[in-house]
Amino acid sequence: MMQRSTLGRLAALFTSVCAAAAVLFTGTAAAAPAPAPAPAVDLAGAALHLRAAAAGNPEAQDAVERLIGAPKDIATPVLSLPGQIFPIPAYSDTGQGGDVLGQLYGAGVATNMNNEFRFGFFGGPGSIADNQTGAELNVVWYSMANGTSGITRLDQNNKVIPTVISTAPLNVGKGMVVGAVYGSLWHKVGPKDTDVVKSTIWWPSMGMVMS
Repeated sequence: MMQRSTLGRLAALFTSVCAAAAVLFTGTAAAAPAPAPAPAVDLAGAALHLRAAAAGNPEAQDAVERLIGAPKDIATPVLSLPGQIFPIPAYSDTGQGGDVLGQLYGAGVATNMNNEFRFGFFGGPGSIADNQTGAELNVVWYSMANGTSGITRLDQNNKVIPTVISTAPLNVGKGMVVGAVYGSLWHKVGPKDTDVVKSTIWWPSMGMVMS
């Protein structure tokens, strides 16, 4: 079980993820309206809803159980649209970091551009490869507003925002939605077609966002 001291380090690491995301969303968020204050959220309680949403899918269930097995004490950040970044970042076998901080990989996001709500993900190394054969990245989600849920594949690369792979538009209703991104992803790390690296997430990225 992950201890609270580790979650504190996660919060510090999330600051660096946000710094990278500031570059990611530069320009696209310039004309966005000012963000409204986010309501208080309970990520630990929200993760329990993901357990029901993941039922019947062993990979999703395993990812959610890792989240449920650890305390959640990171507040949801207030960010400008079009991107809301998940406050709990992902860790993978190719992520950056040492023995203490682990392998920080990237973070889930939610976008709402052109009235299309999507879940997405950004992370390294290199760039996200166009060919994802043999890898599969998914998000398990639950709408706190209407109780709908699902498991949706992230398979649209650079569709909405450069460097982000996202789902097709989702109808999740209006309100708060909890999601966790898990699975694997190919990254392009060089000029040749063979210059690719497969990253497998062992700690999912989780967050609550407004749709």
